[in-house]
Amino acid sequence: MTRASSYVMATIPALLVLAFFVWFANWIPQTRWEPPEKQEIGSTMTPLQLAKIGQTIVRQRGCLACHTIEPAAGVEGQGRGPNLANIAARRAEGVAGGPNALVDYLVEALYEPGAFLVEGYANIMPVSTRPPAKLGYEETVAVIDYLQSLGGTPSVRVGDVARPASQVAETATATDPVAMLTEFDCETCHSMEQGEVLVGPPFDPALLRRAASERGISAEAYVMESIVDPRAVKPEDFPDVMPDDYGERLTAAQLQTMVVFLLGREPTE
Repeated sequence: MTRASSYVMATIPALLVLAFFVWFANWIPQTRWEPPEKQEIGSTMTPLQLAKIGQTIVRQRGCLACHTIEPAAGVEGQGRGPNLANIAARRAEGVAGGPNALVDYLVEALYEPGAFLVEGYANIMPVSTRPPAKLGYEETVAVIDYLQSLGGTPSVRVGDVARPASQVAETATATDPVAMLTEFDCETCHSMEQGEVLVGPPFDPALLRRAASERGISAEAYVMESIVDPRAVKPEDFPDVMPDDYGERLTAAQLQTMVVFLLGREPTE
């Protein structure tokens, strides 16, 4: 046998072993983690439709890391939080503690989980509208319907329950320029009164338009630039203290609202 033939004969077993492992690796079911898909929730959806979406949300957002769904296990189950199986039926039987009405009980459990604790469980559940679950309002309604379906009938539609106070405040700030000025402490440096000068230039529409004209740009562009890029042109006689992250902290809609407000207001005498 020649040296070449011996080499070929010696490599054949190795190739067969390699081929086996390649086949075996591909035979094993392949899985990969993907981030949860955003659930599209319409305001006209029925409670039953919302409950189906709520089931997906409960599984995607980590609720079952602490809660279990174990039929016939009562409230205890095997999780770090109360068992969710038949929760609607259990509340209907008159379980002591928390609001009597099931929907009110579930709303409180999601918005203020520490308000009432089931006996034997610690106060470890985060508010559902904050991380890690970070439920939006419509998602919260869907979860409530799903929990109602566990031993009962879902009945809640979008709009039937109140939004959490934190989301109400955020919505007001997002659409109210005066609230935004307060939240971001704008009036600490910028005066709203005509003729008064604080740390930064006053919010006087006439002065803003004049400065824009000197730059050769529109007043709207000037105010927008002053907010998102305050060091593009540094005003004379004022310290360089304006934060430069408002472009990240404010949405495009909030910025537009602020520009329209500052240019359209009448200075206070």
